[in-house]
Parts: sequence; C-alpha cells; structure tokens
Amino acid sequence: MNKNDDKGKEFYVFVVSDSTGETAEKVARAALSQFSIPDIHLKRYLLIDSELKLREMIMNAADKGALVVFTLVKDGLRNIMLQESAERGIVSIDIIGPVLNSISRILDLSPERKPGLIHRVNDEYFKRIDALEYAVKHDDGQRVDEISESDALILGVSRTSKTPLCLFLAQRGFKAANIPIIDSQAINDAVYNIPKEKIFGLVADSARISNLRKERLKRMRLPFSKDYASEESIEKELVHSKKIYAKLNAYVVDITEKSIEEVAADIISRINNR
Repeated sequence: MNKNDDKGKEFYVFVVSDSTGETAEKVARAALSQFSIPDIHLKRYLLIDSELKLREMIMNAADKGALVVFTLVKDGLRNIMLQESAERGIVSIDIIGPVLNSISRILDLSPERKPGLIHRVNDEYFKRIDALEYAVKHDDGQRVDEISESDALILGVSRTSKTPLCLFLAQRGFKAANIPIIDSQAINDAVYNIPKEKIFGLVADSARISNLRKERLKRMRLPFSKDYASEESIEKELVHSKKIYAKLNAYVVDITEKSIEEVAADIISRINNR
C-alpha cells in the first residue's frame, strides 16, 4: 500500500494528563508544526484522576486510531495507559515517565507523584492570572480609563491579532490592553496620555488582512462587505493607523511574516529594556 494513500485521512492526537496538560500539549504542538497535515484533530483529556476516565479515553483513542501524548505521574494510571495501549495497538508517548525514572535512579530518590506540582501557587502564578484577567477586561477598547496600568497597549485595525497577542503576553505575566483602530475614526484621547514606550502599533499586508476578514465573514455566515474586506478599503485603514502611530510615537510591528510568539518576544524585549 502506498503511504501517500493515508494523506487525506483525518489525524487525531489526544493530549492526556492528570494535571493541566500544558506540557504534553506544548510537545504535541511543537512536533505537529513540523508536518503539513491538513486535517488534524487535537483533543484534550485533562485532570484524569481515575481509571474510569482513563479507560474511556483509551476506548476513544482506539476507535479514532489516535496518537496519544500523555503526562501521567501516578504509577497506576501510567501503567494502565502503557499496558492498554500495547494491547489495543495505540501509539502512545509518555512525556514525563522516562524523565522521572532517570532522575529517580540518579538521585536514588522516589518522586512525589502528585499531579500539578509544577503549577504550585506562587507569586509568578498570581501575576499571570492577574495579567490574563486584565487582558480579558481590557480587550477591544474596553475600560479605556484603566489602560495606564498596562505594561503594553496594543493598537491595530481589525484582524491584526491584537487579542491573541495580548493573551500570549498575559501568559508571560505582562498586562496588555488593546484598542481597535476603526476606519477613519479618532483614537480615544486617553491613549495620548500613555507613555510612548508602552504603545505598540500593529500593521500587516493588506492582502493578508483581507483574507482573514473574508474567512471571518464566512464563519459568521455574513455576506461579503467591500468596506470591510476589500484590500483597497484596508489600505486606507492602514494609512490612517500609521498616522495615529506617528502622532503617538508608537513602536510599529509588521506582523505579516511573524508568528504571535515572535511579535510577543519583540514586545517583551522592549518592555524589559525600558
């Protein structure tokens, strides 16, 4: 059978954890990013704390022919996962088990095997939670009177990834608010009172923005809008936004060829070097 025959099939990846699953998901996504797979279904099974929950997941994985990437620190659950996978022909990858075993042998110590220890509450944890709450409350121009408290104020026309960027920055502990730039409307006066070092203006290629806006209209089952999605209209919006950035002396970031991670890294670097 030609391996290429499988290229059109749906590919399922199950992320399984007795905690938040953050580690397993990051590893899975990092690996998947190296492949051009058109139809990936990533499903999360988090806070797995019983054999019943685990066995239900295993049955689903066998049914879908899913690849399972897991972090289970409790020996009982991990052993069930490994044994059932072997019996049912499931490809499962134990992310944390081999590392635990190696450290245990080297140090001659037994691990605590308590899920979620890496996420113990500390100052850094609360900082991220506060930042996430701040990003949600100050999304899309909300609570403009409070934006002076932000570490970063993100400006941009529609579909320049303002919200995802703010949430990514929040996960790193930085409070970020975002304000949309709409057509030829003036920006809120409160923005002019923010130190220029905090202000970041996003721009992108008009063709990219146009494609994103068209996809958004399709998802919302709305008709095509020339004023919203045409490149000509978007070019005018971008010209308007750049004039505002110049008045604010904002740091401008072209996101056209950059990932959210790259844009965030650039902004974080400037925050840390203020």
